[in-house]
Amino acid sequence: MDLENTCRAFVAVSERRSFTGGAAAIGVPQPVVSRRVAALETHLGGRLFDRTTREVFLTGLGSRLLPAAQRVVEAADDLRAAAAMREAPPLRLAIPEDLSPTVTATLIADARQAGIVLRPLPAPPARRAEMVRDSRADAALVVATTGAARWTAPLGWGGGGPDGGARVYLDELSPRRGDPGPPRRVWVTPEDDNALVGDALARHAAAAGCLPRQVRVAPLVPALAAVTTSADLLLCTPVQARELGLSWTSPGGLDLARAHRLELRPGDPVTATASIDALAEAIALALGAAELPT
Repeated sequence: MDLENTCRAFVAVSERRSFTGGAAAIGVPQPVVSRRVAALETHLGGRLFDRTTREVFLTGLGSRLLPAAQRVVEAADDLRAAAAMREAPPLRLAIPEDLSPTVTATLIADARQAGIVLRPLPAPPARRAEMVRDSRADAALVVATTGAARWTAPLGWGGGGPDGGARVYLDELSPRRGDPGPPRRVWVTPEDDNALVGDALARHAAAAGCLPRQVRVAPLVPALAAVTTSADLLLCTPVQARELGLSWTSPGGLDLARAHRLELRPGDPVTATASIDALAEAIALALGAAELPT
Protein backbone atom coordinates (compact mmCIF):
# COMPACT_ATOMS: atom_id res chain seq x y z
CA MET A 1 0.00 0.00 0.00
CA ASP A 2 1.21 3.51 -0.89
CA LEU A 3 0.91 5.04 2.59
CA GLU A 4 1.57 8.64 1.55
CA ASN A 5 -0.99 8.77 -1.25
CA THR A 6 -3.65 6.86 0.65
CA CYS A 7 -3.23 9.25 3.59
CA ARG A 8 -3.30 12.20 1.20
CA ALA A 9 -6.57 10.96 -0.26
CA PHE A 10 -8.03 10.38 3.22
CA VAL A 11 -7.08 13.89 4.36
CA ALA A 12 -8.39 15.54 1.18
CA VAL A 13 -11.77 13.81 1.39
CA SER A 14 -12.10 14.67 5.10
CA GLU A 15 -11.34 18.35 4.41
CA ARG A 16 -13.80 18.62 1.50
CA ARG A 17 -16.39 16.17 2.91
CA SER A 18 -16.60 14.85 -0.62
CA PHE A 19 -14.79 12.23 -2.67
CA THR A 20 -15.23 14.38 -5.77
CA GLY A 21 -13.95 17.50 -4.01
CA GLY A 22 -11.06 15.60 -2.41
CA ALA A 23 -10.05 14.21 -5.80
CA ALA A 24 -10.08 17.70 -7.33
CA ALA A 25 -8.00 19.05 -4.43
CA ILE A 26 -5.15 16.62 -5.02
CA GLY A 27 -5.52 16.43 -8.79
CA VAL A 28 -6.41 12.77 -9.32
CA PRO A 29 -9.56 11.08 -10.67
CA GLN A 30 -12.35 10.41 -8.18
CA PRO A 31 -12.26 6.59 -8.68
CA VAL A 32 -8.56 6.63 -7.74
CA VAL A 33 -9.35 8.46 -4.49
CA SER A 34 -12.12 5.98 -3.71
CA ARG A 35 -9.75 3.05 -4.24
CA ARG A 36 -7.08 4.63 -2.06
CA VAL A 37 -9.49 5.30 0.80
CA ALA A 38 -10.88 1.77 0.48
CA ALA A 39 -7.36 0.33 0.61
CA LEU A 40 -6.62 2.36 3.75
CA GLU A 41 -9.86 1.18 5.36
CA THR A 42 -8.95 -2.43 4.58
CA HIS A 43 -5.47 -1.96 5.98
CA LEU A 44 -6.76 -0.34 9.17
CA GLY A 45 -9.67 -2.72 9.60
CA GLY A 46 -12.57 -0.27 9.74
CA ARG A 47 -14.54 2.41 7.91
CA LEU A 48 -13.16 5.92 7.91
CA PHE A 49 -16.25 7.65 6.50
CA ASP A 50 -20.01 7.50 6.73
CA ARG A 51 -21.47 8.37 3.35
CA THR A 52 -24.70 10.21 2.54
CA THR A 53 -26.06 11.26 -0.84
CA ARG A 54 -24.43 14.70 -0.54
CA GLU A 55 -21.59 14.54 1.99
CA VAL A 56 -19.26 12.19 3.76
CA PHE A 57 -18.53 12.34 7.48
CA LEU A 58 -15.70 10.92 9.53
CA THR A 59 -16.48 7.89 11.62
CA GLY A 60 -15.12 7.62 15.14
CA LEU A 61 -12.16 5.68 13.77
CA GLY A 62 -11.64 8.28 11.06
CA SER A 63 -11.62 11.13 13.59
CA ARG A 64 -9.04 9.36 15.72
CA LEU A 65 -6.75 8.57 12.77
CA LEU A 66 -7.03 11.88 10.86
CA PRO A 67 -4.30 13.74 12.85
CA ALA A 68 -1.84 10.90 12.22
CA ALA A 69 -2.65 10.91 8.51
CA GLN A 70 -2.17 14.68 8.39
CA ARG A 71 1.28 14.26 9.95
CA VAL A 72 2.20 11.70 7.28
CA VAL A 73 1.20 14.13 4.53
CA GLU A 74 3.04 17.05 6.18
CA ALA A 75 6.17 14.94 6.68
CA ALA A 76 6.16 13.94 3.02
CA ASP A 77 5.76 17.55 1.94
CA ASP A 78 8.58 18.64 4.25
CA LEU A 79 10.83 15.90 2.86
CA ARG A 80 10.21 17.04 -0.70
CA ALA A 81 10.83 20.67 0.22
CA ALA A 82 14.10 19.78 1.95
CA ALA A 83 15.22 17.76 -1.06
CA ALA A 84 14.37 20.62 -3.43
CA MET A 85 16.46 23.04 -1.36
CA ARG A 86 19.44 20.76 -0.68
CA GLU A 87 21.54 22.37 -3.41
CA ALA A 88 20.42 25.92 -2.80
CA PRO A 89 22.90 28.08 -0.86
CA PRO A 90 21.34 30.14 1.91
CA LEU A 91 20.47 33.74 1.22
CA ARG A 92 22.32 35.82 3.81
CA LEU A 93 20.12 38.86 4.35
CA ALA A 94 21.15 41.64 6.72
CA ILE A 95 17.98 42.88 8.43
CA PRO A 96 17.16 45.53 11.04
CA GLU A 97 18.16 44.32 14.49
CA ASP A 98 14.86 45.57 15.95
CA LEU A 99 12.71 43.04 14.07
CA SER A 100 11.05 40.81 16.64
CA PRO A 101 11.75 37.05 16.79
CA THR A 102 8.16 36.41 15.68
CA VAL A 103 8.48 38.65 12.63
CA THR A 104 11.88 37.15 11.74
CA ALA A 105 10.58 33.59 12.11
CA THR A 106 7.63 34.42 9.86
CA LEU A 107 10.02 35.80 7.25
CA ILE A 108 12.07 32.59 7.37
CA ALA A 109 8.91 30.52 7.00
CA ASP A 110 7.70 32.61 4.06
CA ALA A 111 11.09 32.14 2.40
CA ARG A 112 10.87 28.41 2.93
CA GLN A 113 7.46 28.38 1.23
CA ALA A 114 9.13 30.08 -1.74
CA GLY A 115 11.91 27.47 -1.80
CA ILE A 116 14.52 29.85 -0.36
CA VAL A 117 16.82 29.07 2.54
CA LEU A 118 16.99 32.40 4.34
CA ARG A 119 19.68 33.22 6.88
CA PRO A 120 18.72 36.55 8.49
CA LEU A 121 21.59 38.58 9.93
CA PRO A 122 20.26 41.23 12.36
CA ALA A 123 22.49 44.29 12.54
CA PRO A 124 22.35 48.05 13.13
CA PRO A 125 21.87 50.32 10.09
CA ALA A 126 25.49 51.27 9.34
CA ARG A 127 26.77 47.74 9.83
CA ARG A 128 24.27 46.28 7.35
CA ALA A 129 25.73 48.35 4.52
CA GLU A 130 29.24 47.24 5.51
CA MET A 131 28.19 43.59 5.52
CA VAL A 132 27.27 43.61 1.83
CA ARG A 133 30.37 45.56 0.86
CA ASP A 134 32.69 43.01 2.47
CA SER A 135 30.54 40.03 1.34
CA ARG A 136 29.46 38.94 4.81
CA ALA A 137 25.90 39.24 3.48
CA ASP A 138 24.43 38.67 0.04
CA ALA A 139 21.93 41.48 0.47
CA ALA A 140 20.89 44.03 3.06
CA LEU A 141 17.84 46.08 3.91
CA VAL A 142 19.37 49.50 4.41
CA VAL A 143 17.91 52.85 5.39
CA ALA A 144 17.02 54.86 2.30
CA THR A 145 15.93 58.29 1.26
CA THR A 146 12.20 58.29 0.63
CA GLY A 147 12.66 58.79 -3.11
CA ALA A 148 14.97 55.79 -3.39
CA ALA A 149 12.98 53.52 -1.08
CA ARG A 150 11.50 50.19 -2.08
CA TRP A 151 9.64 49.81 1.21
CA THR A 152 8.22 52.54 3.44
CA ALA A 153 6.32 52.26 6.71
CA PRO A 154 4.47 55.00 8.58
CA LEU A 155 5.93 56.14 11.87
CA GLY A 156 4.06 57.33 14.93
CA TRP A 157 4.06 57.17 18.70
CA GLY A 158 4.06 53.87 20.56
CA GLY A 159 3.26 54.09 24.24
CA GLY A 160 1.49 52.62 27.19
CA GLY A 161 -0.24 55.82 28.21
CA PRO A 162 -3.86 56.93 28.02
CA ASP A 163 -3.80 58.52 24.55
CA GLY A 164 -6.08 55.77 23.25
CA GLY A 165 -5.31 56.13 19.54
CA ALA A 166 -5.89 59.90 19.35
CA ARG A 167 -3.37 62.03 17.49
CA VAL A 168 -0.61 63.41 19.70
CA TYR A 169 0.88 66.72 18.59
CA LEU A 170 4.41 67.75 19.50
CA ASP A 171 3.25 71.01 21.02
CA GLU A 172 1.26 68.93 23.53
CA LEU A 173 4.60 67.58 24.75
CA SER A 174 6.24 70.98 25.27
CA PRO A 175 6.75 71.71 28.97
CA ARG A 176 4.47 74.21 30.65
CA ARG A 177 4.70 76.00 33.94
CA GLY A 178 3.04 73.97 36.66
CA ASP A 179 3.22 70.63 34.85
CA PRO A 180 3.68 67.80 37.37
CA GLY A 181 6.83 65.76 36.84
CA PRO A 182 9.32 65.83 33.96
CA PRO A 183 8.15 66.48 30.37
CA ARG A 184 7.31 63.49 28.18
CA ARG A 185 10.12 62.33 25.92
CA VAL A 186 10.12 60.78 22.46
CA TRP A 187 12.57 57.92 22.05
CA VAL A 188 14.17 57.29 18.67
CA THR A 189 15.94 54.00 17.93
CA PRO A 190 19.11 53.84 15.77
CA GLU A 191 16.98 52.64 12.81
CA ASP A 192 15.44 56.14 12.65
CA ASP A 193 18.45 58.16 13.82
CA ASN A 194 19.08 59.76 10.44
CA ALA A 195 18.56 63.03 8.58
CA LEU A 196 15.18 62.07 7.16
CA VAL A 197 13.56 60.97 10.40
CA GLY A 198 15.43 61.67 13.62
CA ASP A 199 16.81 65.06 12.56
CA ALA A 200 13.46 66.12 11.08
CA LEU A 201 11.69 65.12 14.29
CA ALA A 202 14.15 67.10 16.38
CA ARG A 203 13.57 70.21 14.23
CA HIS A 204 9.79 69.91 14.50
CA ALA A 205 10.04 69.32 18.25
CA ALA A 206 12.14 72.45 18.71
CA ALA A 207 9.70 74.48 16.64
CA ALA A 208 6.87 73.17 18.83
CA GLY A 209 8.61 74.39 21.97
CA CYS A 210 10.03 71.09 23.17
CA LEU A 211 13.38 70.93 24.93
CA PRO A 212 16.33 69.28 23.13
CA ARG A 213 16.46 66.56 25.79
CA GLN A 214 12.89 65.52 25.01
CA VAL A 215 14.01 63.76 21.81
CA ARG A 216 16.34 60.95 22.84
CA VAL A 217 18.18 58.27 20.86
CA ALA A 218 18.69 54.84 22.41
CA PRO A 219 18.67 51.15 21.44
CA LEU A 220 15.26 49.55 21.44
CA VAL A 221 15.44 47.74 24.78
CA PRO A 222 16.33 50.74 27.00
CA ALA A 223 13.97 52.93 25.00
CA LEU A 224 11.15 50.41 25.52
CA ALA A 225 11.96 50.23 29.23
CA ALA A 226 11.58 54.01 29.48
CA VAL A 227 8.30 54.00 27.57
CA THR A 228 6.69 51.19 29.56
CA THR A 229 7.53 52.83 32.90
CA SER A 230 6.45 56.36 32.04
CA ALA A 231 4.30 58.44 29.72
CA ASP A 232 7.16 58.65 27.21
CA LEU A 233 6.63 57.73 23.57
CA LEU A 234 8.55 55.47 21.17
CA LEU A 235 8.88 56.42 17.51
CA CYS A 236 7.86 53.20 15.74
CA THR A 237 5.65 51.63 13.08
CA PRO A 238 2.18 50.26 13.88
CA VAL A 239 3.46 46.71 13.37
CA GLN A 240 6.36 47.29 15.74
CA ALA A 241 4.06 48.79 18.36
CA ARG A 242 1.80 45.75 18.20
CA GLU A 243 4.76 43.39 18.56
CA LEU A 244 5.98 45.35 21.59
CA GLY A 245 2.57 45.47 23.24
CA LEU A 246 2.23 49.24 22.86
CA SER A 247 -0.66 51.35 21.69
CA TRP A 248 0.07 53.31 18.50
CA THR A 249 -1.03 56.87 17.85
CA SER A 250 -0.64 59.06 14.81
CA PRO A 251 1.85 61.95 15.07
CA GLY A 252 -0.38 64.96 14.60
CA GLY A 253 0.98 67.44 12.10
CA LEU A 254 3.91 65.21 11.08
CA ASP A 255 4.44 62.86 8.16
CA LEU A 256 7.30 60.60 9.15
CA ALA A 257 8.13 57.29 7.47
CA ARG A 258 10.79 54.62 7.85
CA ALA A 259 12.28 53.89 4.43
CA HIS A 260 14.37 50.94 3.28
CA ARG A 261 16.00 49.94 0.05
CA LEU A 262 17.85 46.83 -1.04
CA GLU A 263 21.62 46.75 -1.34
CA LEU A 264 23.36 43.75 -2.92
CA ARG A 265 26.90 42.62 -2.43
CA PRO A 266 29.35 43.57 -5.20
CA GLY A 267 28.64 41.74 -8.42
CA ASP A 268 24.85 41.97 -8.01
CA PRO A 269 24.29 38.19 -7.71
CA VAL A 270 21.41 37.11 -9.89
CA THR A 271 20.23 34.48 -7.42
CA ALA A 272 20.05 37.03 -4.60
CA THR A 273 18.09 39.46 -6.76
CA ALA A 274 15.59 36.77 -7.76
CA SER A 275 15.22 35.61 -4.17
CA ILE A 276 14.56 39.12 -2.88
CA ASP A 277 12.01 39.70 -5.63
CA ALA A 278 10.24 36.50 -4.56
CA LEU A 279 10.28 37.69 -0.94
CA ALA A 280 9.37 41.33 -1.60
CA GLU A 281 5.88 41.03 -0.14
CA ALA A 282 7.09 39.06 2.89
CA ILE A 283 9.79 41.68 3.53
CA ALA A 284 7.19 44.44 3.26
CA LEU A 285 5.08 42.71 5.90
CA ALA A 286 8.12 42.24 8.15
CA LEU A 287 9.02 45.93 7.90
CA GLY A 288 5.41 47.02 8.39
CA ALA A 289 5.58 48.57 4.93
CA ALA A 290 3.78 48.59 1.63
CA GLU A 291 6.05 47.79 -1.28
CA LEU A 292 6.49 50.64 -3.69
CA PRO A 293 6.60 50.07 -7.47
CA THR A 294 10.11 49.58 -8.78
